[in-house]
Amino acid sequence: MGRSYELGPVCGLLAIASFSALYLIAASNDPDYTFLENYLSDLGVGPWAWAFNSALMLSGALIALFSLLGLHPLLGHSLPARAGPALLAVAGVLLVNVGIFTEDSGDAHLAFSIAFFLTLLAALGVLTYALHATGALGRVGTIASASAFVFGLALLAIGLGPFSETLAVLTALVWGTVTSVLMLTKARGARAQRGPVPPTL
Repeated sequence: MGRSYELGPVCGLLAIASFSALYLIAASNDPDYTFLENYLSDLGVGPWAWAFNSALMLSGALIALFSLLGLHPLLGHSLPARAGPALLAVAGVLLVNVGIFTEDSGDAHLAFSIAFFLTLLAALGVLTYALHATGALGRVGTIASASAFVFGLALLAIGLGPFSETLAVLTALVWGTVTSVLMLTKARGARAQRGPVPPTL
């Protein structure tokens, strides 16, 4: 792994940072929003809707890049190794559409939101298997993905409400942070072992 492999996890960390910052801007400026009591998407039609919807669209695009530029080359060519990043990239595209089709859009918003969460959960399940099979991010990477997947299943059993939705997003943020840091550390460690590339004449 070299410098080219660092771009994927950097996109992952940027997705988390941009979503967190823009979400906090929207949430702190919307007097009608209460943490864990309102759906996150309520911010998308609030006074600072531009910030929240931008958070969804920007982070969704970065998630797709994280998956395609980071996870895809990391995991190899087996079916689960290809399917996991593909599902996560689709989840990123669906998240972009959640930001485009806000609650004012009615059924379209609900459909994209449910599709995003279910696709993300499926991606976590497949990625857990792929990470275990390849050992690409060690035991920590596998445990982080397995924990996020199992917790996601528990939240799905509870049902989609403001509480479970918010916890699902927080879980995804933690998983993305851990996975991105592990990938970035691995890429930089591999580059350091190779040493500097001698100049060509």
